[in-house]
Amino acid sequence: MKKAKLILLTLIIFGAAINPIQAKQSTEIIPQNQPPTIMELAFLRFLGNTILEVMYNHGDNQLFMAERIEKITQNVENDTYDITLHVIGFEGAHNPPYKLIQMTIRIPGKDGDYEVINYKSRIISGKEFKELSDDIEEKLP
Repeated sequence: MKKAKLILLTLIIFGAAINPIQAKQSTEIIPQNQPPTIMELAFLRFLGNTILEVMYNHGDNQLFMAERIEKITQNVENDTYDITLHVIGFEGAHNPPYKLIQMTIRIPGKDGDYEVINYKSRIISGKEFKELSDDIEEKLP
């Protein structure tokens, strides 16, 4: 009987070492060559103030337009969502300099509503601006 218990305990220990528990994640990539869905537009509208706050906290005190969600990753174990999106920042009445700003926001965050996982921005040319902004306008439902 002791031998059977020892074998069972050994199998459990080695089984746990071979099959570590992993966080269950799934990612949905949003096609950028298709029009944004009404759900995407509504979610971006909801995130508008958060996007402005994140931009401001990273030194980009601008307004934005041409926002698109790139992907959403759900972490089932932690009950969080990582939303990767991009916007075009502008100053004044849609005047340059234009910036392509990409960010990943985790909802909910560690200490509140959200947490910024990644943020990067770069100045874009007038040609890039036209391509990105025309793309959005043409794809609206």
